[in-house]
Amino acid sequence: MKKIKNIIVPTDFSVTARNAFQYAQGLAAALEATLTVVHVREYFFPTTGDNFDLLAGSGESQLDEAFGLFIQEGDSSASVMTNNKVKTQIIQGDAVDSLLELSGQEDTDLIVIGTTGLQDFLSRISGSTSLKVATKAHCPVVLVPREASWMGIERIMYTSNFRSMTAGMIGQATDFALQVEAATHFVHIDNVGYEGESNVEDINWNRLFSSISPNLSYQTHSLYGTDIIKELEKYSEAHQIDLMVFVSRHRGFWESLLYKSVIQNMAISTNIPMMVLHLEDQW
Repeated sequence: MKKIKNIIVPTDFSVTARNAFQYAQGLAAALEATLTVVHVREYFFPTTGDNFDLLAGSGESQLDEAFGLFIQEGDSSASVMTNNKVKTQIIQGDAVDSLLELSGQEDTDLIVIGTTGLQDFLSRISGSTSLKVATKAHCPVVLVPREASWMGIERIMYTSNFRSMTAGMIGQATDFALQVEAATHFVHIDNVGYEGESNVEDINWNRLFSSISPNLSYQTHSLYGTDIIKELEKYSEAHQIDLMVFVSRHRGFWESLLYKSVIQNMAISTNIPMMVLHLEDQW
């Protein structure tokens, strides 16, 4: 995983997007990265009751004003201020297609996008966009629940099926933990009823992680059963996890219904931000 220098924050100028921007500000400060706020015209529409209900179809001056207010309000309520100048960008077209194309560009290192829970039924359009972008993007994507706030990242939970992992992929995954100096929890999940079906114990973790980085603080754990969502929530709460990272491949095991179902259900049930990593991509 390459060093994160530029973070993209899509916005529909909603409360959810503003919260994601505030989270991205804290993350950018921790990573010494720049921020680019992106609005996709003719697809994103603000939710009812927000300040920009009439934004659709607005001209350039109205959008410039909306960007200014969006960034100003984000700065005034952010717990961590950044000294970096925030850039803005307007893209014409379908939101998902435009953001996926943007995710593959050389200067896009990370996308931070807001998500909504079940109580935000009116925001289901942007929530669906977030999930589609996260599962198909060519760069890491952080999903920020509406109630989440930037508190720093001290503990990261990497969630994967370890059988699909290689030493090289684990090395890429841990790059982010090293960038933010976070302790890591590698959690193996299996959609099975008992522990006997897993060969995770065969992995020599000490040898593996010492070859990747001797400075990495880590622990490993396995979760079994049919209610993976509940187990992940319990583990996150018990270990005070600040960021859940779903390590995936665009093809293969993690394109199964299990992977998409876990991501979708966690997105609507937790207040913990989530990152999705597609490690076979070359970024």
